[in-house]
Amino acid sequence: MGVLQEFERRLEGAVEGFFARAFRSGVQPVELAKSVQRYAEDNQHVTADGVVVPNVYRLAVGPKDHERLEGFGSSLPRELAEVVVRTADERGWKLRGPARVRIELDDDIKLGRFRLAGRVEAVEPHANRATQGAPGGASARPAQPSASGVYAAQSAPAPTPAPTPSAPADDRAAIDQTQVVGAVPKAELELVVRAGGSSSGQRVPLHGSRITAGRMRSCDLTIDDSTVSREHAAFVRRSDHWWVVDLGSTNGTRVNGRQAAEHPLGPGDRVELGDAVVELVGA
Repeated sequence: MGVLQEFERRLEGAVEGFFARAFRSGVQPVELAKSVQRYAEDNQHVTADGVVVPNVYRLAVGPKDHERLEGFGSSLPRELAEVVVRTADERGWKLRGPARVRIELDDDIKLGRFRLAGRVEAVEPHANRATQGAPGGASARPAQPSASGVYAAQSAPAPTPAPTPSAPADDRAAIDQTQVVGAVPKAELELVVRAGGSSSGQRVPLHGSRITAGRMRSCDLTIDDSTVSREHAAFVRRSDHWWVVDLGSTNGTRVNGRQAAEHPLGPGDRVELGDAVVELVGA
């Protein structure tokens, strides 16, 4: 599955039915992802150790688009940061530091348009970096509209190390807070159905940021057991850790025998979805 297809699938799972309800017009999330990819491609810097592309991005949208995009919370900027990391990995580009993406409101931008600015922000090895905070300090020329209506500022011509202070308490909406992705973990863990009727033995690698489990065929992990709800639970990646989150199921979710609305997971943990049992194991 391509980077953009994965991006859309994960966002569709993050906010059920949100696309059909809110995106008949205005800025489309996949437009933002494509523009981030294109911006990186257009602002490559050839260095002694390879091709370097911007790793810090700031997106600005108008009031109506911002209101609708808020439904994604922090998922959208985080997924856009993953697009940067995955695209760089796929195309052999280098990032000088973690991918950082922030979406913000600009009252002067019209419906369906947005402004994008990016830069290279170098990080010294083992530096202690804050995981949230405004990109800030971008060295960029004023944005100019392209023929497609996408506004893009030119990034700084060379990597510029920039220390980042600890971020203060942030009371902005989740979508406005910078999301940071250092690297997308490989699928080294998987879910194995230990008990679940005809679904027993089924294995699903943990990848992306959200895996749904339930009786519905549209779930990533489909369990054919009458005690399992149609969409019973989700396995969600938060930073470098996986959690199970109950989705309002009828018979509840338990981790190692204990009831849990949500719970962090590690290899060997057994998750009970109704009478079905799913174990997290190393791939």
